[in-house]
Amino acid sequence: MNAAPDRSVRPAQRGDEGAIARLQVGAWRTLMGEEALASQGITEELLARRWEATLSAPSPAGSALLVALHANTIVGFALAGPDEAVDTSSGHSPAGEGSERATQVYELVVDANFRRAGHASRLLAAVADLTSGVLHVWIGADDEERQRFYTSAGFAPSGGVRTLGDRAQHMWWARRD
Repeated sequence: MNAAPDRSVRPAQRGDEGAIARLQVGAWRTLMGEEALASQGITEELLARRWEATLSAPSPAGSALLVALHANTIVGFALAGPDEAVDTSSGHSPAGEGSERATQVYELVVDANFRRAGHASRLLAAVADLTSGVLHVWIGADDEERQRFYTSAGFAPSGGVRTLGDRAQHMWWARRD
């Protein structure tokens, strides 16, 4: 019997940059299209170099960079940190929580071949365990799959809206128990 779990989450470490970049560029390609990535010079190699620099530096306070493993293969990652969307002039965030600290889930990506195996749920649970305050995430107005996932995890629309390119995104939030 194998003592190691076949599905797990751990903090990202040096050497993970290539897998994270592959997952990220795939997700961005789906979100923005190949032309948008090319016009901005975004390549897997460029992202791998940026992730290598990130993984070589101390982690910023309140942040989490995690990878999901299926056996020994990285099949997902999550990046979260202090929410920059909080309106510091009024002390209110888009979800109306007052001046309560908030963490934004900047990215939560799982390889399409490994979805529906619990990796996203494990990544989100680990983010919640390692960060503080309410959780925020931006979700495309037409991204029903992510809306269903975050709804099942206790998130709800906050009323906040932004536009990236020609796509509207809504902020969703969840309060920790």
